[in-house]
Amino acid sequence: MHKVLLDRNPIDIGPDKASDYALGYSEREFKRLELQGAFIRDLTEDVLRRAGLARGMRVLDLGCGVGDVSLMAGEVVGPTGAVLGVDRSAEAIATAERRAVEAGQCYWVRFAATELEHFVPDGTFDAIIGRLILMYLPDPAPTLRRLAAHLRPGGIMAFQELAMPAAKIIPDRPIFSRCRRWILEAFERGGVEIEMGPRLFATFVEAGLPAPQMIAAQRVEGGPQTFAYDYVAETLRSLLPLMEQVGVATAEEVEVDTLAERLRGEALASSACIMLPPLVGAWTRLPA
Repeated sequence: MHKVLLDRNPIDIGPDKASDYALGYSEREFKRLELQGAFIRDLTEDVLRRAGLARGMRVLDLGCGVGDVSLMAGEVVGPTGAVLGVDRSAEAIATAERRAVEAGQCYWVRFAATELEHFVPDGTFDAIIGRLILMYLPDPAPTLRRLAAHLRPGGIMAFQELAMPAAKIIPDRPIFSRCRRWILEAFERGGVEIEMGPRLFATFVEAGLPAPQMIAAQRVEGGPQTFAYDYVAETLRSLLPLMEQVGVATAEEVEVDTLAERLRGEALASSACIMLPPLVGAWTRLPA
């Protein structure tokens, strides 16, 4: 097992053990994650503040990727607090560390590459958080139960996950609807829980946590300037290897290089409203 210390000393977690991730680990995927993080930042920040994240707290961010949620938590807790972001990808962690330096947070926001199944933190945290990570775990409740032992009394558990099938376009348009079907089928065939958001309540309870408070929010987009078209197209670009592997669609069918513009043209021609997948937040506190 790997042990990671949340302090100012170097972190040693042994060799990287990055494993399969539906969207891959390319530089383009890392850039997509940064753009996605900016796109939904306010929806995540709202959940963290509702959960009670505050200045001076020690926070663990699970599945931190390129660091968006860790850096957001770092802004909230400030230099009197500390944040540790963990992710299986050493390449993603390298990007997160660079971004922490650029944000001036590298003294209190730290990162480590490790598999969650083997991660054993030293010490306790005031909060354990995560965004779009439990959907990739085959059985998330035992992971939450195990890590909850590292929360102090009264500590916070807060996660935000997708309700992917709820995405839609009004009026219905063929290109968007085909993209929606491809994304859902690829994730499902790849073993990803596409309804992790609504399953958060049962997951918290199964993990032995107090029943969570919950809220859902989503981006609703339209017009020529919205990032929604690129959001869908770049998600499909990252999913293409998996889509071809599991037989959902081929690169020739997707035509990803022109997809964003085709989605834009289709939506503008009918003044369509795009409702992107809701993000469901759930949070609870351990008994004091």
